[in-house]
Amino acid sequence: MDWNGRVDGNEDDILRIHQVIQVKSLDELMANDYTGKKVCFVSYNSNEGIRRNNGRLGAADGWKHLKTALSNFPIFDTSIKFYDLKDPIDVVNGKLEEAQQELAKVVAKLKSKNYFVVCMGGGHDIAYGTYNGILSYAKTQSKNPKIGIISFDAHFDMREYDKGANSGTMFYQIADDCKKNGIKFDYNVIGIQRFSNTKRLFDRAKSFGVTYYLAEDILKLSDLNIKPILERNDYIHLTICTDVFHITCAPGVSAPQTFGIWPSQA
Repeated sequence: MDWNGRVDGNEDDILRIHQVIQVKSLDELMANDYTGKKVCFVSYNSNEGIRRNNGRLGAADGWKHLKTALSNFPIFDTSIKFYDLKDPIDVVNGKLEEAQQELAKVVAKLKSKNYFVVCMGGGHDIAYGTYNGILSYAKTQSKNPKIGIISFDAHFDMREYDKGANSGTMFYQIADDCKKNGIKFDYNVIGIQRFSNTKRLFDRAKSFGVTYYLAEDILKLSDLNIKPILERNDYIHLTICTDVFHITCAPGVSAPQTFGIWPSQA
């Protein structure tokens, strides 16, 4: 989908993202020799994880709407270059796991070229591919990489996956992977809904040492201090599931939240 929006002119101080972003193939992005700060958007085209999780379909088009929303954002630093991976990561014939593996490879490659990678879904199952991409790259830099996960979500997404992965299993998969590989599972969730997660999920989160903040408590917190998470990790995997937000802000998600948090709180 093309990036387009308002044009006030071409001077540096009135530019918007859609005027400067460059749509490139993966080969072109890997050949890019720009050494300054650079951001690359990656689109993940999938309803499959949500379908498997018995949710409401439609997230596959999410990245298209995000591009529309981001197009008019103003540019404040022209030294930061913006790129968009030309072809979205597609789930073909319901093969979710293959798409997650492909996404992981793309993220790892882009990280190796110092891109700040922003993946846009397509279902929160995007998080498994994104995390594994970060992990794959991090392993080339350290034998024992420290990756902190900060997730804005109404759900733990730690359901059983013995019958296959879906949009509600990723962090249980990551927890098990970390345990097998001797890597610390540092998972922090902001916006958990007390009545959208079963007791088993709360117990599982506790058993894995998950830090979480209930949505009902967010308003009471004068300062949500994430600095310790940043300080103890080499990499941060920040992920946002839009069902964390209040229903008036995110009415079309699979699990709308009457008591969700407001974007200004995220």
